[in-house]
Amino acid sequence: MNFFGTIIDTLTLVLLIILLISFVLLSLYYGLFYLRIALYKGKKYPKNTKKPGVSVVLTVRNEYETLRDNLVYLLEQDYPDFEVIVIDHVSKDYTGFILKTYKENYPNLKVVEFLQDVNMFQNKKFPLSIGIKSAQNDIILLTECTCVPKSFTWISEMMENYRPDTDFVMGYSGVKSQKGLLNAFIQYDNLAYTASSFGYALLGNPYTACGKNLAYRKSFFFQKGGFIKHYHIPNGDDDIFVNENATRKNMSVCLTKDSYVLSEPKTSFKAWCQQKRKRVSTQIFYSAWDKILLMIYPLCVALFYGAIATIMATSISMATPFCVLTYLLAGVLVLKLAWQIFCCHKLEHKLQGGKVSYFAPLFEIYFVVMNTIMYISALKGKSKRWKQ
Repeated sequence: MNFFGTIIDTLTLVLLIILLISFVLLSLYYGLFYLRIALYKGKKYPKNTKKPGVSVVLTVRNEYETLRDNLVYLLEQDYPDFEVIVIDHVSKDYTGFILKTYKENYPNLKVVEFLQDVNMFQNKKFPLSIGIKSAQNDIILLTECTCVPKSFTWISEMMENYRPDTDFVMGYSGVKSQKGLLNAFIQYDNLAYTASSFGYALLGNPYTACGKNLAYRKSFFFQKGGFIKHYHIPNGDDDIFVNENATRKNMSVCLTKDSYVLSEPKTSFKAWCQQKRKRVSTQIFYSAWDKILLMIYPLCVALFYGAIATIMATSISMATPFCVLTYLLAGVLVLKLAWQIFCCHKLEHKLQGGKVSYFAPLFEIYFVVMNTIMYISALKGKSKRWKQ
């Protein structure tokens, strides 16, 4: 059976059209999201001579060792006017002791202590709201105790993106690179999440952001009601608030290297899956439009590989000899993989992440399946209470 005899077959023709459309859409996605972020130089604002006061806010629970090692990197920032507010949420270890020790040496440290959960608020949002309310500055910079800024000018870099009409500044949060398959999974997952979140933000649709490196105005936070509308949702203290209130005009993106923060990766597959499930579970509360947009990429991946597999299976079942159609499929597949790896490598280099771009096509298939399963599970189940 020759190529022309095959291509006039209706099923094959439809599958080829699906293959080419999904190939074009995926190529655009890699270019607009991965490569565009990799080449992003930031908006050219005039140098910000005014240094507004900043309140760095983080919530902790039973994090004695982490605070002992990491808190100094927040307290020693090179910035003229800032405070660090740590909300100690019902810790049972020596967290209170280490905070007291730091407070004796750093007057810019403020501790808000919760001795027990308040009524029905048994998650992170209520103590975080109290911490924000106690801030003396209007600009709130959120992070976590597991995060370490890559430089002592972290606050300064983030504040360079603040202008009178800016309510949000979104910064990059990376994961420390280590050896092993689990860390490779974590590195790629963070790379893909960064591409999606920053990519849509640069396209004018900031649908989410990570609370490990996110700034917004205290006045704006309470003007919009804070977390009141979703106190009943255990997770999503950062991304749901952003999804509801961030716009093209009030969101700014910061991707300078000195604005990065790095966090410790999970050390077990179970712990990482629990962390990832929390993030995926909040997507069911996004706007309908954002849900549709987020479906396009995994749908294209499924259609692309599904079309190739179906065409090959049909050809084999019909005993079709090696023909031009096989060259076409191989050419499209090679082009897709090469472009994907190139774009991922460029973004990986900019973010100074782990070396996982060469395995991106394999990870992509795995995560499309994994994320879909987690999303369906979130629709059926209930999220667990916060445990940092």
